[in-house]
Amino acid sequence: MKRVNIIFIILFFITAVGIASAGTDSEGRSSKASVIISDFKFDPIKWNIPEIDKEVKRVVLKNGMTLFLMEDRELPLINVRAIIRTGNIYVPPEQDGIAGITGIVMRTGSTKSITPEELNDQLEYMAASIETGIGDESGYATLSVLSKDIDEGLKLFADVLMNPAFQDSQLTIEKNKIKEMIRRRNDTPQSILAREYNHILYGDHPYGRILEWETVKDISSEDLKAFHKKYYKPNNTMIAVSGDFKTKDMIKKFKNVFKKWKKGDVALPSVPEVAYDFKPGVYLMEKDQNQSRIEIGKLGIKRTNPDKYAITILNYILGGGAFSSRLTSRVRSDEGLAYHVGSRFSTSDRDYGLFTASVQTKTASTHKAISLILEEIERIRNEKVSDEELELAKDAFINGYIFNFVNTSQVVNRLMGLEYNGYPRDYFKNYIHNINTVTVDDINKAAKKYLDTKSMTIAVIGKAEDFDGAMSDFGDIHSIEITEPILE
Repeated sequence: MKRVNIIFIILFFITAVGIASAGTDSEGRSSKASVIISDFKFDPIKWNIPEIDKEVKRVVLKNGMTLFLMEDRELPLINVRAIIRTGNIYVPPEQDGIAGITGIVMRTGSTKSITPEELNDQLEYMAASIETGIGDESGYATLSVLSKDIDEGLKLFADVLMNPAFQDSQLTIEKNKIKEMIRRRNDTPQSILAREYNHILYGDHPYGRILEWETVKDISSEDLKAFHKKYYKPNNTMIAVSGDFKTKDMIKKFKNVFKKWKKGDVALPSVPEVAYDFKPGVYLMEKDQNQSRIEIGKLGIKRTNPDKYAITILNYILGGGAFSSRLTSRVRSDEGLAYHVGSRFSTSDRDYGLFTASVQTKTASTHKAISLILEEIERIRNEKVSDEELELAKDAFINGYIFNFVNTSQVVNRLMGLEYNGYPRDYFKNYIHNINTVTVDDINKAAKKYLDTKSMTIAVIGKAEDFDGAMSDFGDIHSIEITEPILE
């Protein structure tokens, strides 16, 4: 009950902050209701993030595997998540797709000792699940199981991690799924725009590659086995465990179930760096439709950049704070041009993330919507935000941030992620302090430094002849032809 009451109080506070901030217009003026709500007094929310070697036990096994364990007896459940240092960033262009396929067929292709059907039946019988995958910068494997079935569940989990069979039949199924996905990649404007926008800004870097059938069709089960063998070693693996168990007992279980998994050398290939250059102008994709989708942005910062705290609050005020943001107030509320408009500024990428402002609007308001977004970006660059905007943004962000740590599974996984990504252990402990110390001047400096509209890419998909103004007003026009994929 205590947890429910605390969450209710926090939700009430966040709702009040949201209502108050939503009561400001595009000029930052406050309504009478928002002024009344802003006078509400609340005691500061106090919360402590558990720490490694205190609430969370960190253990390195003899084979090099690192465990992070946190007990929670509230429910008879145990959650396990492994992260493996691998990913598409280590894959050369001619093998594009192999990482993602390996991550999926590890699970669907079963193991050397059990068929896919048997694995599925056993998991279903226990009401458990095992999932695997590989993204850009890591691989993962998860287990969710009732605590009474942890021995059998952990045995299956270890078998999938160590001994995947990569059956040809399952590989064929996955390749056919990818082929169909590539065939249909031009079906929706949203997928076209997202694909081309990333490719414009990142080029042929792994962040910006466009997956083609040519690099997928000849991938074999032997290729998957070689990829797995290269990266899947215990000393290249971290595992977070949370739930209903005793820590000492769980450590023994892991030692036993992974005792045959021997450590080995992992030679990580060099990762190509993102070229920090800009692609200004309008990149137009012609499509006969009654609405336009627009993304406006540029390369931003790496996660080690100390400006990321100012950027986080800057983006919240500009377009990341939903109904309280300037873009929503101006483009949606004041002008009625879009149901959704907003911005995002990635501050967690190992290489340069993106700043992006996006909107979907009717074709006949395409030019006006772009103009308004650019105006708001210029305004936040050239005029300092108000003290009220700053405080409302910080309050809303900080009091929402707590929901990243509402259960033990989230906590232990986030702490494991700190080590995986090379952050200091006290990163989360200091995070709120760093957000709290952001000033109006910090935001103004960050906006001037990172939001130069003259260097921004404007990607638009829509019916150009029905636009309400010339796209050349925003820069040189670059036409991008939407071609059919080659599937032979």
